[in-house]
Amino acid sequence: METYDQHYEDSCLLRTSFWQAVGKLEEDVIAHIINPAFMGGPMWPSVRQAFITVHRPDSTILASDGLSDPYDDMDTNPDNAPYNGFGLETYIVTEPLTGPVQSTWQFQLVYQAAQLMADNGSVASMLDKQPYISTEFYNVDVPAEFLNADGRVGAMLGISDEGLPAGIELSLETIKLVNVKLLTQAELKYVIDNGQEGRMKLAALLKEQGNGGFSSLQRPSVV
Repeated sequence: METYDQHYEDSCLLRTSFWQAVGKLEEDVIAHIINPAFMGGPMWPSVRQAFITVHRPDSTILASDGLSDPYDDMDTNPDNAPYNGFGLETYIVTEPLTGPVQSTWQFQLVYQAAQLMADNGSVASMLDKQPYISTEFYNVDVPAEFLNADGRVGAMLGISDEGLPAGIELSLETIKLVNVKLLTQAELKYVIDNGQEGRMKLAALLKEQGNGGFSSLQRPSVV
């Protein structure tokens, strides 16, 4: 019988191999000195909370690493045994970044998206029912023109990047790769005003614009 330790190790190796095939994976992960879960934050499946950096010739990818770990109680809890955690990892694709990325708006965006996923473990199943989810985040250091009246920035979850598959096959299941796309203030208002129909239309417009999964402060608004 395979154990948690085996699935944990296998899942980490499979994720690492995947990202190494995508680009140059930095050896050091980004992690907290003190895990936020110990200070009232959302719990990740194996407690471990980390983020990775992948460099490609024309872009940098920042991604969560741990949302798809197997649950640490899988050996004793049959309800959790079949799953690679929440069944997903979040990522953002942006212009090439150099040096530490922790203070960038891109990292702030993907970090908050990951914590949202951990706080609401059903996002993977939500994306099965509707392909795109729009949301808002505080404390993202983007220019003021990207912020709404409440100081929040908009993001679309689920628009795939042309250079990445929709998921990764891990030890227990195939998990989703959930792109986090920065929205302009006008785009955020459009989806708020138009609901699911607006999200579908906006996603189509973003794909037509090209580089649908790419986030940039220089991208013109599509609405």
